[in-house]
This record gives sequence, C-alpha cells and structure tokens, in this order.
Amino acid sequence: MSDIPQDLHELEYSRHILEEILGWPAKSNLEMMGDCLRSIGKSRRLTPVQSYKYMARAIRLAKEQSIPIDRFFFLEGKYTDIRPEKPNGFRLYERIDRSAIEAEQATPEWQELSALARAKLREISESKRMPA
Repeated sequence: MSDIPQDLHELEYSRHILEEILGWPAKSNLEMMGDCLRSIGKSRRLTPVQSYKYMARAIRLAKEQSIPIDRFFFLEGKYTDIRPEKPNGFRLYERIDRSAIEAEQATPEWQELSALARAKLREISESKRMPA
C-alpha cells in the first residue's frame, strides 16, 4: 500500500475501495464511501491517503474476522469499531470442522450416548401426550 498516489480526490480513493477492494459498483455507493472517508479524516485528523489506508485496513480486518461488510457496515460507522483480533481472543463464530464431527459421531461411545438420549426424549414425549 505504499505506492498510493498522494494527490487524489476523496472520491477517487472511494472508487478504488469500492471497485478494487470490495468489488462493488461505484455508481450508487461512491458518495457513501466518500462521506465515510471524509468522516474518518475529520474525526481522526487524517489526510485523504491516511483515511483510505484506515478504511482499507478496517475492511481487511473485518473480512478476516468474518464480519459482514454491507451498506450498513458503512452507514452505521461499524468500520470504526474494527480492531485486530488478539490471539486466543473471543470469537463469535468458529468454522465448523465437519470431518471432526463425523469422526466423533462414528465412535461407539457417541452412538451409545446418542441412542440413550433419543430413548429418554422419546420416553419424555410419550409421557407428556394427553390421552385422546
């Protein structure tokens, strides 16, 4: 990111973020992104280039943390809340390892406990039924 031109207008930085980083159409989103860059610049006293770098970093970190990036991410200013994850930090979502689940469910212990749980649930549901 060190080769960023220093003399562009905010809307040109906005267009690059939208088209190159997000893959969004610039036409309907350009003013929104420009407003976000301008807001970052004013609130943090950043140059347009620094605002661009701030936004690009926030988008990258949000993607890495599986945070949804949509219009509301920008309209509600959620990009200002993005922080690098700390090692062993709390994550709201972890990818499910389907092969590990299948391996665990294939064990005799799991199958036995599953059968016991199903039998107990069946017993409970039958005892709760009202006679007709």
